Amino acid sequence: MSVANATPPPRPPLIRHSVTEVGRVFLEMGGSALLRPLLRRLPRGDGHSIIVLPGFMAADASTAGLRSFLNAQGYNAMPWGLGRHGGGDRAASLEAALAARSETESRVAALVQSEFERTGRKVTLIGWSLGGLVAVALAHRHPEWLRRVITLGTPYGDPRGTALYRVMSGRNPGPADEEGIRRWVQHAYQGQLQVPVLALYSKTDGIVGRDIAQCEADARWVRNVAVPASHIGFPFNPLVRAVIARELAQV
Repeated sequence: MSVANATPPPRPPLIRHSVTEVGRVFLEMGGSALLRPLLRRLPRGDGHSIIVLPGFMAADASTAGLRSFLNAQGYNAMPWGLGRHGGGDRAASLEAALAARSETESRVAALVQSEFERTGRKVTLIGWSLGGLVAVALAHRHPEWLRRVITLGTPYGDPRGTALYRVMSGRNPGPADEEGIRRWVQHAYQGQLQVPVLALYSKTDGIVGRDIAQCEADARWVRNVAVPASHIGFPFNPLVRAVIARELAQV
């Protein structure tokens, strides 16, 4: 592809959104604590299992609050138990990064299959950020085990539209070419989607730019919904929790 015909890279998040991420998280956490009595009035769960997948460089501690909320609502919310989500952060090439991503997907698929066979009920996946790419990939490949997928602030598109791209490209030497970027984006969409996907994104996300924040899988199964949230604050945001609870209550 020539430089003249290359598609311009997506815009990263606005700097003002990035620099206020941490401060907004504390507001979101405080909001959830303040609104806890109202959140308890949300639809009750049916007890089915939910596996929550952390974001890039995060582990299960980052999703503990969301899982606690879901358990209080009557679900069986589980950690993924796979440690820190590296996402191929130390891979030396695109091929190695995709291989690491596929390995993570296989390990999560084994967890989903095990829980499905244990309970006899389909499992919900909630994926935060990079965890959402894993969840959507499995929705395409294993609809027999999954009830629905919910993603939170997931970078679906060209990674140049994230605030972390320079960090990642520093770990993975050499600029990614257009074909490599296309393969990275399309990796999550391999197979036929037959599982409902709710993709929550924020126009004020300080990590994932709005140009790459919406899921572009089969529109018959996907809903993209904007919510006011910081990227780090997605699991703690009271409105996000309310939307998740209402989504999970749908048959």
